[in-house]
Amino acid sequence: MKFFPKTKKLLISSFIFMICFHSLLSQSKSCEPISEDRKIEILLKKIGNFEGSFIRNGELHEAKEAENHLRYKLKEAKTSFFAPDPKDWTAKLFIEKIATKSFLSGTPYKIRYRNGKEVLSSVWLYEELKNIERCP
Repeated sequence: MKFFPKTKKLLISSFIFMICFHSLLSQSKSCEPISEDRKIEILLKKIGNFEGSFIRNGELHEAKEAENHLRYKLKEAKTSFFAPDPKDWTAKLFIEKIATKSFLSGTPYKIRYRNGKEVLSSVWLYEELKNIERCP
């Protein structure tokens, strides 16, 4: 079988392109889904490692103290008669029901950075959740 020079160049170029394209696809990392329990755990650790303070009911608390408090609230909520089944908890539900305000007073939790800037914990946590869910 005899090819014309242009056809031969086109076939070789196409073949090289296919090899390069396949190589690029095989090297790209897929984004593995993260379980909701894992997302919650990552959020709790981010809270515990935060370099600043948490404000709960007007009082300052260290980051590790805030993490422990939210772990306690989550544990209690998951065993509550009124709460969703433990397997149905999502990171968003954790933020909404556990990590944004006081159950007793309804006062929103805040985060205070070292520079004195304060933000609602919900704003900070939803931003952190976006970062967790973003593919690397």
